[in-house]
Amino acid sequence: MQLLHANATYGKLDQARLDLQPGLNVICAPNEGGKSTWCRFLLAMFYGLNTRQRGDLADKNRFQPWSGSLMQGKLELSVGDKELTLSRRTQRPDAPLGVFSCTYSGTDTSVPGLDAARCGETLLGVPQSVYQRCAFIPSGSLAIDADADLERRISALISTGDEKISFSQVESRLKKQLRQRKYNRSGSIPLLEAEIAGLRAAQQEAQTLTGQLENLQQQLSQAREDQARRRQARLQAAQEALREKESCLRALPDSSDLQRINQQLGAVRSLGDQVQQAQEAVSRQESAIEDQLQELNRNPLHPMTKAQLEAQLQIQPPAPPQVAQLLISLALGLCGGGFLWYEIDRPQVLWLCLACAVTALAAGNFLRLLIRRIRLQQSRRRELSRQEELRKLAESYLPALEELEAQRALLRQKQQILSDGDRRLRTQLSDLLSQVSRWDDSVQSAGDIRRFVRETAQNRDRLAQELHQAQTQLLQAQMSDADDTVTHLQQQIAQVQGRLDAGRDAQTLGDQISRLEEELVRQQAEYDALRLSLDALQAANTTLQNRFSPELGRRAAEIFADMTGSTWSHILLDREFHLSAESGSDPTRRSVQLLSAGTADQLYLAVRLAICEMILPPEQNPPLILDDALLTFDDARLATTLDYLTRLGAQRQILLFTCQGREAALLEGRPSVHITNLT
Repeated sequence: MQLLHANATYGKLDQARLDLQPGLNVICAPNEGGKSTWCRFLLAMFYGLNTRQRGDLADKNRFQPWSGSLMQGKLELSVGDKELTLSRRTQRPDAPLGVFSCTYSGTDTSVPGLDAARCGETLLGVPQSVYQRCAFIPSGSLAIDADADLERRISALISTGDEKISFSQVESRLKKQLRQRKYNRSGSIPLLEAEIAGLRAAQQEAQTLTGQLENLQQQLSQAREDQARRRQARLQAAQEALREKESCLRALPDSSDLQRINQQLGAVRSLGDQVQQAQEAVSRQESAIEDQLQELNRNPLHPMTKAQLEAQLQIQPPAPPQVAQLLISLALGLCGGGFLWYEIDRPQVLWLCLACAVTALAAGNFLRLLIRRIRLQQSRRRELSRQEELRKLAESYLPALEELEAQRALLRQKQQILSDGDRRLRTQLSDLLSQVSRWDDSVQSAGDIRRFVRETAQNRDRLAQELHQAQTQLLQAQMSDADDTVTHLQQQIAQVQGRLDAGRDAQTLGDQISRLEEELVRQQAEYDALRLSLDALQAANTTLQNRFSPELGRRAAEIFADMTGSTWSHILLDREFHLSAESGSDPTRRSVQLLSAGTADQLYLAVRLAICEMILPPEQNPPLILDDALLTFDDARLATTLDYLTRLGAQRQILLFTCQGREAALLEGRPSVHITNLT
């Protein structure tokens, strides 16, 4: 088979065309260039769309044309010497690609035997699930998972050629039959065993009930004799309990006492609240005084009192010497100086000395008085300045000081109120405690009084209820026993007799047990046969797997070595297609999950190509479609893989979609390779 031309309105493709050639076709396009869309379109042209899928990722929703047109497409291909044209278009929006036709190219003649459902399997030779697990490799999905169709195809190659039966399906049916007969505690066998056990229990119960009936009749006779004695004992006990409850109730204060105590306690609590409020008022007043003291501490006049401040303001600085004293000293000095001037040319030494002394004394006294006057004037100015500053500070200090004194007086008043309230509270509480101590001498506080009142009220209610119950019990004890042991035994006898009358006899139960045991033997034999069949089927499947897996692993290892030149010599697969590999130099088996991402993708590609060789029908020779399958290959392995695909292209058409330029650069110029660039 060869794909020739494709026209698609599918996803982002709008009337797009793709021309293909035999051999290896390399289709290059950047990301979001439509490569994956072309791959899904080709798969949809062969197998159609699954309209039962739901959600945004379903192909019918995911590949709705971006242009708003209806989904449609055409595919021209050659099968042998004939060219066919596949067409799928949308007539109803809820059935995309629902209209199918397959004609001979250039004609309107339909190809017989081809319809929408069987088109892909007829032309490609395998169901869609098989084709997607070998020849159709989408981007990022090289790994293979198990599938019933693929399993049937493999079984047909290594056994009889019958593809109608799958091991997993037969195994599932056998396990279902086994579960129907026995699965843990469910199934027909456990049900039969339970029913037989129930019948045997019923048979045993009938015998037990007969013995119980005789025993109950004897107990009834004895119980009637004990009835009178029990009635008298209950009557005495009820009378004693009634007297005890009445005595306990009289020992407690009555309702009026509790009400009076509660009222007094309310008054104490109210007074306590007042004391508490007074205490809080005192605390607030002390806090306010403390704040004012802190404010006064910042004033330089603190801690002066008002009297001290007034005394400071009344201090008068000393007066300086009078001017007359200075003038007298100056006159004396001038006189002494004149006399000295007069006597200086005369020989009297005594008068000269006297004149000098008088002049010196007068001059010294004048200077002393002058200096003292200057100093006293300076001191007076400083004192006047200080007193002016004191007056300015006193303007703010004295009102704050007076406010502090007023607050202290208010504090003393509130403290007196607190003291009086506390004294009254103690007096009232002491009176109330003396009253309550008549009934409970452990009461020491208002809280104890509240507890006493609450517990006493509860005890009175409880004792009243118990007293009522005791009175009721006394009345019941005086009445006849309607629900005593005799009545209970009579009821039990009636129940046992009724169960005996309703039950089946031992012979009937024995016959039923025999029939069920025969059915159990038959069901167990079928279960054993099914278990043996399942074991044989699993052994046969293991044998088939042992015949197929080594051959598939050997061929995959050859392809892997041919593609990459790797040293991995063995590739091993289990039934679920889990891969592991061994190298020639190291016999240790390594799971594919332990290998690098590139090596794992190369192993999976080799296994897919090996499966294609082994299970795809050579007469159909379906094409191989790869969507960015070589992204993780390094340059060296990419080159050898492309060489292998080029050789494989001589046997089968290959469509290699890629978003890189490495493949085109390595394959450029080769005659059997066709490179197409999507724009």
